[in-house]
This record gives sequence, structure tokens and C-alpha cells, in this order.
Amino acid sequence: MKLNALSLVIASLASLSSSAVWAAHVPQGTQLAQQQHLVRGNGAEPSTLDPTLVNSGMPGDVIVNDMFEGLIIEDLDGKMVPGQAKSWSVSPDGKTITFVLKDGLKWSNGSPLTASDFVYAWQRAVNPNTGNTTGHYFTTANIVNADAIIAGDKAPDQLGVKALSDTQLEVQLSKPTPYFLSLMSVKTFFPIPQAVVSQYGEQWTRPEHIATNGAYTLVKWVPNEYVEVKRNAEYWDNANTVIEGVTYLGLASQNAELVRYQSGEIDMTNRIQLEQYQRLMKEDPSQIQGLPLLGTYLYSFNTRKAPFDNVKVRQALNMAIDRNILVDKITGQGEQAAYTLVPSIIADYSAAHMEYSDQDMSIRLKQAKQLLEEAGYDSEHPLEFTITYNTSENHKTIAIALAAMWKPLGVQVHLQNMEWKAYVSAKSLGDYQVARSWSFGDYAEPSSVLASYTCNNVENETGFCDQKFDDLLQQASVTSDKAERYALFHQAETRLADAAPVIPLYYYKQTRLVQKTLKGFPTNNPKGNIYAKDMYFIEP
Repeated sequence: MKLNALSLVIASLASLSSSAVWAAHVPQGTQLAQQQHLVRGNGAEPSTLDPTLVNSGMPGDVIVNDMFEGLIIEDLDGKMVPGQAKSWSVSPDGKTITFVLKDGLKWSNGSPLTASDFVYAWQRAVNPNTGNTTGHYFTTANIVNADAIIAGDKAPDQLGVKALSDTQLEVQLSKPTPYFLSLMSVKTFFPIPQAVVSQYGEQWTRPEHIATNGAYTLVKWVPNEYVEVKRNAEYWDNANTVIEGVTYLGLASQNAELVRYQSGEIDMTNRIQLEQYQRLMKEDPSQIQGLPLLGTYLYSFNTRKAPFDNVKVRQALNMAIDRNILVDKITGQGEQAAYTLVPSIIADYSAAHMEYSDQDMSIRLKQAKQLLEEAGYDSEHPLEFTITYNTSENHKTIAIALAAMWKPLGVQVHLQNMEWKAYVSAKSLGDYQVARSWSFGDYAEPSSVLASYTCNNVENETGFCDQKFDDLLQQASVTSDKAERYALFHQAETRLADAAPVIPLYYYKQTRLVQKTLKGFPTNNPKGNIYAKDMYFIEP
């Protein structure tokens, strides 16, 4: 979108600001700006705005979080607070959760929102016939019959959820699940308007049809350019919302994003270009905001095919990477080096430890070379493969750095850049050798990350399958004592790290540029959720 076009978008909504009811959480005495329209970089074009179909970390994630809302959300400190629910209770055996919805909830089209909308959404999401890839959350949540429904052995209406009344929702679990409530802010558990979806089918998220229950509703979606939303007057907390509208720009290029930020066209970027971070920190660190996330930046091996069906090849490449150089000199934004999968921000959990991480790089390279030779690769028969990554200066820089670190082993690396949709498709089809990837958790427990690598999990793009690993996770899932459960997770993570289906590189700390006049940025949110409804602009 060109600057003049964007200016018109903002100006058209700025006129609404004069009649706004300012948010109660804005500090007393704050002088709010007259214009309250947020423009933020979104990283890429969303593939869908249907909350049931949006995976965490995907481009639609941020937008859907502003347009829809679950039973529970997070505040600026990352703590769980009521969303669509006003209260909830858990039975003594921990297997029945009853939610009471807020009074008078409505969809953006004015129709009542009831507990039945949650039941409909959940049954639709768990139905294997929809082709949905987020149904696994219902088995993660241990909701009764979720496994059997996904396997096609039971009908979706047998899911353990029912509306006791218009305002009461009851959920039945197969076993006590300590992290269940934390899952309720995951988009798969959001409600959807049954009447609208029934009438318009797959077209229900078009601007002229959509009904949302969050702070914003869809105004326009211009493919490959931007998505625009405006305040939802029917939202239960609309009186405490300041930002009148948001424009999300699908910019894959951090350089393009930076240029538009510096010109004043963008208020909050999606990322900061690696090459620019240190310069910006010296010039004006106050405009840089960072949040540690429950996620790991990694590379996935396609373990289904040679050469990465050989564990020694995978171990050798893992061992040969100097992660300290990577986070200090290449990424350089305060990230923590990662040798294993689970991020270090989970309280009370002791992550697996790789012995080679304490060794000098010369020793590690010698051992890595030996592993490759044992796998049949040497100077006469060099290991050769292609790294696939989605379009991004940052991802390209990291790929080049890794290729250089593997060069002493005689490894020949080719780089393949793909646009987002093609990249996601290639990974899902297994049409890659090594791919830039990530692993994010949706609740603060090791299983939120580790479960993605169980056999036949839809998120397991590596093809890795180890029954012992699966058994450890299953055993942990029925262990109520936290210390014992975490010990089992530690064993599982160690086993996964030894098998090396992925290369953990660093734990995410998402840094972005934020205009100084934009306030309400969260201080802590491991899920990375930044809600526009919490933000506001002040006069410069």
C-alpha cells in the first residue's frame, strides 16, 4: 500500500476519535492523541482469518486475536484474566470445568453470543472432515472423546462440551489437566457465529459477512497488501478501548518495514532487521521493545529421506554450530542460545543438557567430522543439501552463517528462498531437506513444545517418530505431581535432543520497533500476544 493510500485509510478513521470513550486503564492525566489508528507490520499475508483454522505463530494469528476472543485472555503482565467468561469453576476431581459467560455478549452484527456458539465452534474445529490442522488442541486439553472424534470413530457432537444454558458452558475432561485454562486463549477455542458460518460457508470471513466477538471487526482485506479492522461497538469492553482501528501490513521484508517505520508510516514493526538492531540500540534504544517468548527458532530435518534419516548426520550438524557466535554476532538481540527444544522461561523446569555444549569448538568439529565419516561422508563424498527458508533478510543471514559453520566439515549447502505460502506448503508436504522453522508453546509447560514431535502429530513436519518418547509424554500426562511430571519431560526432551530431528538455535525474544507515542505494550506475555485493545497513542 502506498503512503498516500495509507494516509487516507488512517484519516478516514481518525474522525471517529472525537466521540470515543477513553480507556479506564490509561494513566490519569495522560494526554491522548486525537488520532488513534494503529499501523503494524504483520510479517506476511494471512492465509485465513477463520480462528478455527489459524495456527499459533502464523500471519493470521495477530489479526484474529484482535477480532475474536476466547473465554480467558491475558493482561499486560501475561496473567490469565476473564475474556468472554466472567467466572469459571473446577470440580473436586478436576475433570469438569464450568464457565459462566458475561451478561449481554453480542456478535459485531448485534446478534446474541451464547454458550452454543462455543459448542458449535469446538465441534467444528475437532471434526476431521473440515481439514482443520488445529484439532489436536482438543486432545492436548484432554477433552472427552477428542481422540476418538479426530480418528473418525465418533461424531463431533460427542465432544465433551455442552451448553447448560445461554450463559453456561460445561467442559468434561478425561483427566485433570493443570494447563487447561491457559489453553482457552488459543484461537482454536474461540467461538464462531453459527448462523453466519451456516449461511456463507467458507466465505463467512469476508468483510461483508463476518461477525466477530473481539474488540475489532473486519473492514477490508486487500490481498498481498493489508488487512484493516475497526472498533467493534458490540464488544463487551468497547468503552475501555482507545485504538479506533488497525491496519496490518503484509511485509515479509524487514528492510521495507524499517523504511516505512522511519517515514512514520508504521507504528509498530513485526521484526527488526538483524543488521540494523545494534545501530538502532546505540541511536535510540527507547524505541525498541522486546518480549521473551515460549518458542524456539530452529531448523527441521526431513528425517523421512536420506541423508537425514541417519541420526549421525543430524547429530554432526547440530554439534558443529557455534550458537554463541550466532546470538552474539549474527542475531545479537539478546536471545539465549538453545541446544535443546524447551525454552528456559518455564518456571521450575530443568531443561535437558547436551554435553557437547560445554566443549571447545575444535573438539566439537572433530567429533562432528567423525560422525559424518561414520555415516559415509568425507572429502571425496561430501554431504550436500539444501536449506529452505521463507523470504526474510534475517532468515537468509542465519542460513548463510550456518553454511559457513558447516564448511570446515566439507559440507556443501545450497539456499532456497520461498514466499510464505509456498514455504508452508513445502514443509507440510515434506518437500524439503532442511527447513528454517520454529516451535511455540501455547501454555507454560514443557509438553506444549515437546508434544509437536510425537508420532503422527500434524505439527511434526520432521517425520520423526520414537515410541519411547511418546510413552514418556503419555506417562507425564497422567502424573499429577509436578516434580515427577517435569522429571519425565526432562527424560523425553533428552531423548529428543539425542535423536536430533531438529537443530535448536535460540529461544525467541521478539524485538520490534515501536513509536514512542504508542503505549500499552505488554511487559510479559510468553505467547507473544499484543492486543490492540490495550494500546493507545499519546500526544508527542
